Amino acid sequence: MLQEGYMMKTGDIAGTQHEFREKLVNTIGEALTDSFYMVWLRDHCTRTDIDSLASWGFNSVRVAMHYKWFTLPIEEEPIAGSHTWLDIGFALIDSLLDWCGDNEMYLILDLHGAPGGQGANASISDYDPSKPSLWESQENKDKTVALWKRLAERYRDEPWMGGYDLINETNWTFPEGNNSQLRNLFVRITDSIRTVDQNHMIIIEGNWFANDYSGLTPPWDPNLVYSFHKYWSFNDPGSIDWMLNLRDTYNIPIWLGESGENSNTWFTNLISLCEARNIGWSWWPLKKGGINNPLRVEINDDYLQLIDNWRGTGPFLSPEEAFQAVLTFSDRHSIENCYFQKDVVDAMIRQPHTTETLPFVNRTVQDTLFAPEYDLGRNGFAYFDTDTADYHGDMDGTYIEWNSGHAFRNDGVDLEPCEDAVSNGYNVGWTSDGEWLSYTLVNDSSAAYTMEVRSASAGSGARIHVEVNGLDASGPVDLPATGGWQKWVTSEIEDIILPEGQVRISIVIDRGGSNLNFFRFTTPRPDSLLPFRALSAVTSVLENELQITLNKPVTSTPSFEISDFSLAGGGVEKPIESVSLGGEEGRVLTVISSAPLFYNESLRVTWAGEGILHGEQPLTPFSYLEVQNRLARHFQVPVRIQAEDYYLNRGLELESCSDIGGGLNTGYANVGDYLDYVLYVPQAGDYSLDFRIATERYNAGLQILKKGADRFEILGNMRFDRTGGWQNWTTQSTSLSLGEGKYLIRLMVTGEEHNLNWFEFRQPVSAETQAATGSFLIFPNPASARTIFLLKTAASGQARLNIFDSMGRLVFSEPFQGERMEMDISDWQTGVYLVRMDTGDDMQPGKLIVQPSY
Repeated sequence: MLQEGYMMKTGDIAGTQHEFREKLVNTIGEALTDSFYMVWLRDHCTRTDIDSLASWGFNSVRVAMHYKWFTLPIEEEPIAGSHTWLDIGFALIDSLLDWCGDNEMYLILDLHGAPGGQGANASISDYDPSKPSLWESQENKDKTVALWKRLAERYRDEPWMGGYDLINETNWTFPEGNNSQLRNLFVRITDSIRTVDQNHMIIIEGNWFANDYSGLTPPWDPNLVYSFHKYWSFNDPGSIDWMLNLRDTYNIPIWLGESGENSNTWFTNLISLCEARNIGWSWWPLKKGGINNPLRVEINDDYLQLIDNWRGTGPFLSPEEAFQAVLTFSDRHSIENCYFQKDVVDAMIRQPHTTETLPFVNRTVQDTLFAPEYDLGRNGFAYFDTDTADYHGDMDGTYIEWNSGHAFRNDGVDLEPCEDAVSNGYNVGWTSDGEWLSYTLVNDSSAAYTMEVRSASAGSGARIHVEVNGLDASGPVDLPATGGWQKWVTSEIEDIILPEGQVRISIVIDRGGSNLNFFRFTTPRPDSLLPFRALSAVTSVLENELQITLNKPVTSTPSFEISDFSLAGGGVEKPIESVSLGGEEGRVLTVISSAPLFYNESLRVTWAGEGILHGEQPLTPFSYLEVQNRLARHFQVPVRIQAEDYYLNRGLELESCSDIGGGLNTGYANVGDYLDYVLYVPQAGDYSLDFRIATERYNAGLQILKKGADRFEILGNMRFDRTGGWQNWTTQSTSLSLGEGKYLIRLMVTGEEHNLNWFEFRQPVSAETQAATGSFLIFPNPASARTIFLLKTAASGQARLNIFDSMGRLVFSEPFQGERMEMDISDWQTGVYLVRMDTGDDMQPGKLIVQPSY
């Protein structure tokens, strides 16, 4: 009922409905414009739309109302202050409510365009700055109150009327400097509704696009709901905590009244977040051009020509041609002419509750598998892509393109129109290292096949491998350069063994660089004709091990001679600790090295033995089989690690950093959030550990943990001093004892919020690196926040630590308990301090330098 310019493809020239109508009147005249709007209202939402929504699993409809379909603008009222009621708006709601009731769906009335317009962002509410807004006119306020009373009076006894969403997305700077005008109008509308309807929910939205509730608490009605809207932000728990606090503080229901305009991944994650906290939701919109709504409208060319003509860049259209263009545009919005984006609905209704995948199209091994028709499901389960959602609201306006081609599906997979002679209309493009796609098909009998891959590349071509039911079935395959992104060539991969039954095929892109159109399986033959051989080898991500995948299962007794295997890396032989058989099908040999394996090493594995059999077939020996190195990046201490260079991040967000060197820092830290990093420690010892921190909190802190065989062990705890601002940076230090080896460490948030720019492990503490001799050591030294005194085992007797400032005044004196004393010196004056360790038998001097945090 309200046309926003971006949905009409006129956002740059006619962002509001009144501007669009004015251009249309100037082109085709008033009468034909009125005829168009009658057709538009008829086509845009019908009983079939509502029946479809119900069948997909939705249980409510939020209708965006424009007041002009219910009453005249104040400027057109025959008598100032009167309210002329128009039948068309009420008739539309009557029909919509009937359709919803027949499907047992609730209808929410949303006043999207209030009299005069409620927001400076004009397109949302059809605001005309040349006329008084809702907030600048008492008559507009009165008309709004009267309209809601009229609606409530009409629908007060309707059981499927869900509630009244009073004013959509106010965005207005009030002269009072607060939201008192908004509250006063909400209270007036509430009081007016309650004179005729005491049954239905009243829903209010805060200022600034529904999200500023200052001055709108506490609730003034026992059946009130607070609604918020959410777009383009991270979907972590902290992003909605402010609404949960409102709910808990005032014991009032909350509702995500509007969201959308993002990717399937974003939809699934937000709905999961809300439903886990018993928050209902509503999505915007049902249909428009583009891939990220349940119904996709294909925009007709003559309508786009009309818009270009309005821009001054397109051909002239006669009034008759322009009228036909907008009629076709309206007809394209009829559900019968829309494309059903089942991937969008699946992401909203099914995927929030499961990681199970479903076939996008039911296929058998005889069918062509079109690359864009990968399975329905979440990122990481049906496919994997590196860019999956847009978070520009939390990323300084940086827009993320989740589907670079804006075509066919709304996942992170990049799709575009395909020009090949055979296709489903689209191809996969913009492939990147590590991405993959999965397809489910049915095979009537086990056999070996030749697999055809249709690809195109203007570069050097991609490298892929094919997995069947999660295991490599092809080894690495290089796809060719073809001379263009739409110049298609068929490659063949021999000897792909597919078992009988339901089969999951995954195309793994080891190196990006090719577009993908389709795959076929041809020339089936008995797999017994194939030699028993190794297909590929790959490291694990964290452990010092690799897996060798065979094309057939091992059926002989799994007993292996370690001496038959060799592993080369970094120019040396790596000692092998063990070899074992694994995998559900017995097709994976796991080789564990007793020496560290590193992410930047070139690794090759050899087997030159006997006795590994599939039936009577011996495994073919292999020499220097290349190992795909998937090991996570490690950091060799001593080292400074930028916070954003994590192996794994759970819960923290990245933002631009104003510290020296710029870059990014982590922020929005909540208790339980963590960052994982992989360390390689060539020498065990006590290390100084510096954190570059900014925080406005007094009790910020984290815990440093090390991943063991079956659990994490605590290495240390760190409390951070308040720095006075989220970009006021200081270096705060502690020390940590690290064992030799390669392992994962975790920085777990245990205190209040803080930002982290980097952290640094400095040289191990030793007698040669300290500023003390004799019976004790001091580290770090110089220090700014904390330092440690370590009493050597050679010292005997009861020790006392005395520290004097540069004037000779005693500033610290305590008996030494044990062999180690850690001190907080964050509030000490900078400068040189004299240290004296009295051991009873002797007195040893030292020097401590306290430097500023910077």
